[in-house]
Amino acid sequence: MNFKRTTNSTENLEDFIDGAETQKDTKKQKRDVFIQVILSRELADKIKKRYPKISLTKWVEQALMTEILHIKDELLSFIYQKAEWHNIGIKKFIKFKMGLTEAPQSNKTNEEEKNRAIGIRTNKNNRQIIQNNAKNLGMSIRAYSEIKIKASYELEDIFTFEELMQFKAEAMNYDLELDEYIAMRIKG
Repeated sequence: MNFKRTTNSTENLEDFIDGAETQKDTKKQKRDVFIQVILSRELADKIKKRYPKISLTKWVEQALMTEILHIKDELLSFIYQKAEWHNIGIKKFIKFKMGLTEAPQSNKTNEEEKNRAIGIRTNKNNRQIIQNNAKNLGMSIRAYSEIKIKASYELEDIFTFEELMQFKAEAMNYDLELDEYIAMRIKG
């Protein structure tokens, strides 16, 4: 902490007070902010088990800010809704749509996972990035977080190198980029 040396005189009192106020303002700017996200207890436990060296809140924050490899964020809502409608997981739905598996059987029970709202601490810049990502998709932060967290966990390393090379060769036949081709196959 920076202390200022002073005397008993009141000549420089105004300068002293002005200096003290600027130190106070910079301290307020460093405070973290909270955002509420939707997460089921089962998924939180799976994340903690898979990534024991990183805190749950830090993992969630990173998942909300980064893109999923080869799957565009614009597709996530479509994928999530279709997977829920077919009563299968997101990963199984994508593998089926890409022709990597046969028609998947429903693996979910009738019991719904209980989602809960949790608050995560982040800084203002990261909160703005998360808000912009949700706004660009036309969703609230809570809806965006529910879909993005689940998709980030399930879709990590979804395709093998050989599968990606196969898709890249097929994408060249359509004069598309790899991500565009994957999007076309999933929506088609």
